[in-house]
Amino acid sequence: MDWFTIIILIACFAIMIAGLGSIFFPIIPSIPMIWLGIFLYAIATGFEKIDSNFLLLISILTLAIIFLDYIVLTLGVRKFNFSVWGIVGAIVGGVIGSFFNLFFALVIGPVLGAVVGQILTGQDLTYIFQMKKYTVIGFIGGTVVKISVGVAMIGLFIWKLVS
Repeated sequence: MDWFTIIILIACFAIMIAGLGSIFFPIIPSIPMIWLGIFLYAIATGFEKIDSNFLLLISILTLAIIFLDYIVLTLGVRKFNFSVWGIVGAIVGGVIGSFFNLFFALVIGPVLGAVVGQILTGQDLTYIFQMKKYTVIGFIGGTVVKISVGVAMIGLFIWKLVS
């Protein structure tokens, strides 16, 4: 392996690891970042190890996760009458919670942020707390799925490199 390929590989792994880490911080698109790292490596190396069939598989996984994320968010927003303020509050709460620890970033911050956002819209507190229970379960489930798919994509990439 020459120096150019090693530098490209390191840069692409950095992008993929950033994508994997961004699963916990929903500001950066996580799975698309992993896809980007794989795609850039394929282009930079002239599709030597990563062929178009592999890119098709990775692209399908990426699009499936994006689609599922959108559908679950849309269905959750409709089912629980989530307001824009509730969504913004959940995002801001997650970002603020990330300064403390992983539990605050994934559970406490988004829940408190969404509660504050929903209170600003004038919804009943009992209803809001009932809604938050399902929101936390959905968020944790989505995070587990994204981590699984992200690790699988990186694992498949490594497998293609060594085979």
